[in-house]
Amino acid sequence: MSSRDLAAHADAWDTYWRGTRENAAHQEGGPQEPVLEAFWATFFAAQLGARATLSLLDLACGHGAVTGHALKVSPALLSHCSDYSFNALQGVQQRYPSARCIAADAGNTPFADGAFDLVVSQFGVEYAGPEAVFEAARLVAPGGTLGLLLHLAGGAIYRECEHNRDTVRALRELDILSLARAAFDAGFALNAGTGSPEAFKAAERAFTPAVRGLEQLLQNRGAQSAGGLLQQLYQDIAHMYRRMSAYAPDDIRSWLDGMDLELTAYRGRMQSMLDAALSEQAIDAAIQRLAADGFTLRDLSRLRVSAEAQPAAWALVMQRG
Repeated sequence: MSSRDLAAHADAWDTYWRGTRENAAHQEGGPQEPVLEAFWATFFAAQLGARATLSLLDLACGHGAVTGHALKVSPALLSHCSDYSFNALQGVQQRYPSARCIAADAGNTPFADGAFDLVVSQFGVEYAGPEAVFEAARLVAPGGTLGLLLHLAGGAIYRECEHNRDTVRALRELDILSLARAAFDAGFALNAGTGSPEAFKAAERAFTPAVRGLEQLLQNRGAQSAGGLLQQLYQDIAHMYRRMSAYAPDDIRSWLDGMDLELTAYRGRMQSMLDAALSEQAIDAAIQRLAADGFTLRDLSRLRVSAEAQPAAWALVMQRG
């Protein structure tokens, strides 16, 4: 992945974390949450249960979920959280005031070699590029442990991200935001006496097929596809279009611009997940390289959301000699 791609993906995630902080939109839960929580409860019980106070780095920490699991086991843990996104870290600091938060690229951190007893990451470090796993390993102290949950290429989360990315791509092909803007502008002009009924009807005729296409996407892919963005777009456009006279033109244009940015950021996040996912060949190569650097494999497994589900993630635990 190029440095430009990495920067674009980071910006897409920063948009997400800004939204979750400002709108409190993030909700714990989802079908994978109990499995992830069980993994970390077992991991931290083994690492922290009978040992003195240790230092922890939650790398590419996002909203700090892993730090939360660690503090449940050991509230006195010396916890550090690092992420590229200042917005993510602001949320972490609010949730866990005792944590030390440091803004950094997971692929190029400012920490010294062997600075932490435990270095962990949940669906984060791999976004910084293929070398980031080894940057995380560099930070593990002798006798310390590296614990990572990584996206699995072709797994359940991968397939969901692929579906969502393709859904947004199909929506983009409808050009619905541009057509909606033209229809709203023609309607506002008509209401202001500067436009004509003919111009409004022409804009509406051009807009209607895009609305029908959106309805078809919702029927085929489900209301919750793409994180519910399609359903939100459909409902909001319908509401504002029926009550056009109640809105200021600049408010509608700002909303359309905001939705355009959100769709772009969402598709970027889905693509970044796909790009970050590791194949079996890639995970094996990483383990061999870490072993050559003095690490011993303690666990490699494929986590499943349920007994019937396709594997969703790699769970990798290695200890430094």
